[in-house]
Amino acid sequence: MNQSLRVLSIAIATLLAAGQIPARAQYATEFVPAKLINEGKTSTTIAGSGKVVVQVQVNADGSHKVTKIISSTNTGDNAAAIEIANSSTYRPARRGTTPITAFYDFTLRFSGRTVVRSSSGSPGVSLGGASLSPAASQVAALIRAGQYAQAKSKAQLELLSSPGDDSLREMLGVASYDAGDFTSASAAFDKVPTIGAQFRSAAAQSFAAAAVKSATDNPEQSLAYAQKALALAPDTNSRFALGVAQLANNDNAAAMASLKAAHDMAMADSKIPLASKVNIDAELLQAYLANNDQQDAQGIAAQIKQLDPSSTAGARAMGASLLKSGQAASVAKDTATALRDYDQAAALGDPSIAVTANVLAAFAIAQGAKPDYKRMQSYADKAIALQPDNPQANFAEGIALTAQWSSSHDDGTKKRAADALAKADQQAKAQGNEALSLQIETFVKQNLNSAPSAPSGGGL
Repeated sequence: MNQSLRVLSIAIATLLAAGQIPARAQYATEFVPAKLINEGKTSTTIAGSGKVVVQVQVNADGSHKVTKIISSTNTGDNAAAIEIANSSTYRPARRGTTPITAFYDFTLRFSGRTVVRSSSGSPGVSLGGASLSPAASQVAALIRAGQYAQAKSKAQLELLSSPGDDSLREMLGVASYDAGDFTSASAAFDKVPTIGAQFRSAAAQSFAAAAVKSATDNPEQSLAYAQKALALAPDTNSRFALGVAQLANNDNAAAMASLKAAHDMAMADSKIPLASKVNIDAELLQAYLANNDQQDAQGIAAQIKQLDPSSTAGARAMGASLLKSGQAASVAKDTATALRDYDQAAALGDPSIAVTANVLAAFAIAQGAKPDYKRMQSYADKAIALQPDNPQANFAEGIALTAQWSSSHDDGTKKRAADALAKADQQAKAQGNEALSLQIETFVKQNLNSAPSAPSGGGL
């Protein structure tokens, strides 16, 4: 069975490279607030100087209604403020790229008989008052009309002939941001020497989102973007992105400090959704674990459960840490420690973690000096019970049964092994994992379709 174990070694490498350990929590720019597109007018007489804050419910389809006056320093201005809010137009809030219903806090300031300034209590992009080139103004008009794809194309085309037009590049950044393409937005804003004040919020959110997205594949770029986000807007979102980037760069102490700051700011902000707070805490939990701070890790895991009893974010984070330590033990041929870590990870209650833990445990047994193939099969069975279409789990099942058949020469065991391996091959192909499919087919050819022989008992 030496040849089968060499194939098995490749299978383990494929499993670990396939991203089986759950990805990091996402928070940065997952929620984009509603924003004002065009400010309305009023025919109501303004009573005098004052500030009125109006709450507007902006629906996912763009419709809206005034729900209440949040505060007012001159009640005589309330009617005018409500009329302006009602006659304005708004862009709905988004979660990711999906429009959702949310509130917009509309602040209006009056001086004498005129409106002197209005603003939102939520970050947004205002194109009014910007110093734009003629080409950039045309792009801005498309953005105001909600034609973000056309605005991006127009900006990109104009930049071919005017590469030094920073206002045009800013409009490309805004159009990409409004379209939910934060990677393109960051690339555009990154080429602007000085980003205008009215665009800094959009740029900061774009940099933060791009930092989180690129943390795994490009840690250095992630850190650079996160630092830019923080410089533009030292808010919860930017600090979260910085913590994620620092963690990706193995600067664990700095990551813990950044994520703790994001956690504290989020808990004090009633406007940040509960799901976002859970995601921030899940990343902070990862930082505590990276710093070997088990006490604070357990505390934040308990807080996640308190925030959302149905959430498995804490279990995922704790489980991911145990999977990593289990992998390290397995590589060091410390099978007992690896199995202990995998068992603890599986017991945490997150199904995806449990599947991965049981599959890795099965392969860890096969890597041992004297593999117990029935025990390997029991771990594979656990994984299959949770996720029947998992190709690695079925491959592990087939390997364990093949080894048992090579000792017993039992035709029934051989058929079960063949069925498991065929199923694994089909699942691998269905998922587009041709490398795993080839390994399964090679294993079958070299082991199941050959004359049975007793396992050598040798390790990898």
